Amino acid sequence: MRLLAGLVAVLLLAGCGAVAGRSGAPAAPAAGPLADAPPLQALDEAPPEQVQRLLDDEFRPLPADFGESSGTGSSTTVFAYSWGIDTFGSGGAASTAAKPTAAQMAQIRADFDARRTAISPAPGSAPRVVARLPLAAGGDALFVAWRNHDGLLCTETQVVADYGGGGGGPGGPCALSGPYASTSHCAEICLASDGSGGDLASTTWVLSGTVDAGADVIDVTTADGTTAEYPLTGPVLDGGDRRVFMLELGKADWRKLTLLRGGDIVDQTAMPALSAASEDCSAKLGPMPTPEPTTPPVSGPIAPTPEMEAWDASFQSCMTASGALPAFPAPTP
Repeated sequence: MRLLAGLVAVLLLAGCGAVAGRSGAPAAPAAGPLADAPPLQALDEAPPEQVQRLLDDEFRPLPADFGESSGTGSSTTVFAYSWGIDTFGSGGAASTAAKPTAAQMAQIRADFDARRTAISPAPGSAPRVVARLPLAAGGDALFVAWRNHDGLLCTETQVVADYGGGGGGPGGPCALSGPYASTSHCAEICLASDGSGGDLASTTWVLSGTVDAGADVIDVTTADGTTAEYPLTGPVLDGGDRRVFMLELGKADWRKLTLLRGGDIVDQTAMPALSAASEDCSAKLGPMPTPEPTTPPVSGPIAPTPEMEAWDASFQSCMTASGALPAFPAPTP
């Protein structure tokens, strides 16, 4: 069965989040209209019970039978392994995908262990809620901070609301180590967006993280093309070097960020083209169709339906048309 590459791309991009960092020498931005500062409230309190449970799941060591128990998900062409918020996968060609070998499974375990070590709190540095952003639909986005064993700042945003919640997992300087070292960056801008909703068309986004405490405003350009400039007034962390920033974006995720001090650019970044294209194509096409439930329920992998494969083909066409897909060499005959 052909790998549903579109579905896999969405899962990987959504799971890791789009992390902003330095993107080269900045050019002068077209400043947007000055907006009110987000209504951030500085706090210093223990996380609520539901948030602490999620954090504990992320910090727990892997079980001895990890990769062998029924808790690991699989399909006919891809095997995915999850722990806490993180997912690692192993796939193959359309007709050759197989369960990871013992050596591959050992590497997956090592990656998870390295990630857990990087984000685990140091003794005496339990996670604390340091800021709260009230959300338009009710509930709050809570910004949690702690230090790892190397003294590096770790941060995480969790939405707590009657209609649901969740977050994108730990980030910040501590996430630079481990298996995400090549894709996570924290310079003067260290922000990421997390979405909540049944599908990308109904998802609402919250941008959060830290910025250089010496900056005074940030320009935020979103997927709908609007730009606004927000004063930076959040609480200061990390010995006065980092300032918390949180902004409810609504249904349009960020696309470009420019940090300024006294009108001069401190740093700027754009969402990676692949991440932006994946969001845009998924929002355009709507959610992937799902198989009808069977009676009795079928255990094990479920073959993709024609509707799912048609959606995947449309997704791949949209991604190709965006120009964001990397160029692959032609196969050797």
